[in-house]
Amino acid sequence: MHDLVSRAIEKFLQGESVHDIEAGLLSPKLMLLEAARQLGKPIDELVEDLGAWLVRQHEIWRLLRFCGSDFLDFLLRLDELPERIRLVTDDVDVPEIALSRSADGLVWVTIPDGPPGWTALLSGLLRAMADDYGTLCVITRSDEGICIDVSDSAFAEARTFRLSAKAAQA
Repeated sequence: MHDLVSRAIEKFLQGESVHDIEAGLLSPKLMLLEAARQLGKPIDELVEDLGAWLVRQHEIWRLLRFCGSDFLDFLLRLDELPERIRLVTDDVDVPEIALSRSADGLVWVTIPDGPPGWTALLSGLLRAMADDYGTLCVITRSDEGICIDVSDSAFAEARTFRLSAKAAQA
């Protein structure tokens, strides 16, 4: 896991104009801590930015978009994401994700046994995916988890997704 995650963080940090981080020598956590210090950002904010950046990586974006036809469908299948990632790689230890819906329609996402940082990472990922689906929503991260309040599922045009590259050319 260390190499795959380190390479992803290193690539992300290049875009953030972070310099002099010895990626091969530092753990992913120490890389992020040093980058947050250099940028003057709280670590959770940097990790959330990393989650949004991951969605912009084509292969990851395709894996995520395959999980739902719209943002609400994607949210309600989010608990399947760890297993879907394990189908692609067993190098990343993704913690289990729990979902619940409140009576007022809010969706709550929690990571019961996840290490610190996963909630921030997932929050950034959800923000980017909401934009990708053209959904207007409020995503709030707290000690209890992530609360998603979907206001308008068709606020903007969703990014086009086709199952195969050949279908996109037709």
